[in-house]
Amino acid sequence: LRLYKFVQKLLSPILLQKKVELDFQPNGCSASRRIFETDFDSIIYNLIINSIESFESTKCENRQITISLETDEFFHIRYQDNGHGLTEAFLSDPYDIFKYGTTSKFDSNGNQTGTGLGMYIVASSINEYHGTYTITKVRDGFGLDIRIPVK
Repeated sequence: LRLYKFVQKLLSPILLQKKVELDFQPNGCSASRRIFETDFDSIIYNLIINSIESFESTKCENRQITISLETDEFFHIRYQDNGHGLTEAFLSDPYDIFKYGTTSKFDSNGNQTGTGLGMYIVASSINEYHGTYTITKVRDGFGLDIRIPVK
């Protein structure tokens, strides 16, 4: 619920402007874990911003992001979009997207425009709480499963 309120408050204007539909599926989850809100927010914010940029580069008509939550001994976040997926540069080793300074954003002259921090922050935040992440989709969309121990 906290995640949904964050997205609604902070990201609704850009989601509306960019015509992105967010399908948030809390699935009746409730878990308690001491985690800094800024860490959790930065994970979701960076994923959503990357999806929006993916939609822009493909001119995708039906822009969909799905965030599904489940709990057991882990807090599971299943994230998926229907953008273009990872660029060719990352298909041989998709986990390179989590390395510091790695970006797929370049201007028309080939100059790097991305900071290479977004997915690095996602990975660092998950690691801080002894969580794991698994890329589940790299083409015709992007998918990431996140597991953070509840205790």
